[in-house]
Amino acid sequence: MWNGKMKALTFSYDDGVEQDIRLIEILDRYHLRGTFNLNPGLQSPEHTFQKGSVTVRHLPLAQLPEVYKNHEVAGHTNTHLHLEQLDDARLYEEIHRGQDTLEQLFGRKLLGLAYPYGTYNDHVVDALREAGVRYARTTAQTENFELPQDLLRMTTTCRHANAHLLDLARQFVAAKPDHPQLFYLWGHSYEFAQFDNWELIEEFCRIVSGQEDIFYGTNAEVLPGVQE
Repeated sequence: MWNGKMKALTFSYDDGVEQDIRLIEILDRYHLRGTFNLNPGLQSPEHTFQKGSVTVRHLPLAQLPEVYKNHEVAGHTNTHLHLEQLDDARLYEEIHRGQDTLEQLFGRKLLGLAYPYGTYNDHVVDALREAGVRYARTTAQTENFELPQDLLRMTTTCRHANAHLLDLARQFVAAKPDHPQLFYLWGHSYEFAQFDNWELIEEFCRIVSGQEDIFYGTNAEVLPGVQE
């Protein structure tokens, strides 16, 4: 399936914030790959928000190509609105302005998107399909490793805050499947600062990395048909 392997693992992290730098350092150290979902209309340090005692700052546009050079970049719309609440003109603008800005900045076609707040409806899905988006991630957690059935309503294995994260990691490493299995992890890197638990993602990476029977890739690399 993936270079002859039956298991694949990928990460998906949202919002393009300063904590992504530390997360990427961890992923790179363990030779892991992921996708970062960005909002170009918000990508400047002036766009900040609070999570508990932590001030979360967006990375500036000019810094993005260097920060994410080893990973995939996908859309998260232009300014992170509830897409299903927008009229057609605003929906078009949120999708296309976000995608177009990032494509110009990175010099390549964007293939994916993560739904802001995880919310959408059938009309939004149709708009993404018309825009050429190949996959779109929800926030639904299955806690299993089955491949997503609908790439524009894509489920995940779990969020990193899931209480079963490390158990699922060990289960995935131990599995010897006879059909393709995918561990898809998502979250926000600022949560590690918010809850002071960077050791959680370090431990997860330690458990899952370096396995000869696992393919480590970006979302586009592990999702069937996306790069065809």
